[in-house]
Amino acid sequence: MLVRTKRCNTVETGNHIAVVHSDKEEELEEAFEFLKPGLEKNEIIMLITDDYSKDEIRKKINTKWNVDADALERNGYLIIRTTQEWYFPYGLPSVHKLNTVWISMIDYPHIKRKNGVRVFTDMSAFFRYGFVRELLLYESTLEKQFDFPFTLMCAYKSEDFETLSQKQQNMLIGHHHLMWK
Repeated sequence: MLVRTKRCNTVETGNHIAVVHSDKEEELEEAFEFLKPGLEKNEIIMLITDDYSKDEIRKKINTKWNVDADALERNGYLIIRTTQEWYFPYGLPSVHKLNTVWISMIDYPHIKRKNGVRVFTDMSAFFRYGFVRELLLYESTLEKQFDFPFTLMCAYKSEDFETLSQKQQNMLIGHHHLMWK
């Protein structure tokens, strides 16, 4: 826990980070450690995962952070989505569609009078649905460091990451500012 907290505190606005976890509980703890400073920095926070229901996430936010998750959502300061809802709501994901969705988020913090967007996203659904090729292509289009107030942590399950060839793993590492295992 302390190591996670320390490393999450080193994250700077604009970082594109990859992290590999051994299980979903560890992943969710990292998500909370990463997202909490976003609230403190007046950023919109977003959690994309299929591992927990939205109600479970809201309840954990209420308890762990002592805030009203429902109010944060109503005000547009907290966004909780499943991977399918965000990345492939209409079937096969495409790089163009995925990047268009993120580009649409660039002005959102300004509209909400926030300082930026901080996103934690679980990438395991890409593996589960057989969209690994699309995931690799998508990740290869993203910068290591964004030049606008957007901070992204891509979470990989170790069993998924290990299915990738060394070349694919190196490509992912090369397109992230930091890689934590």
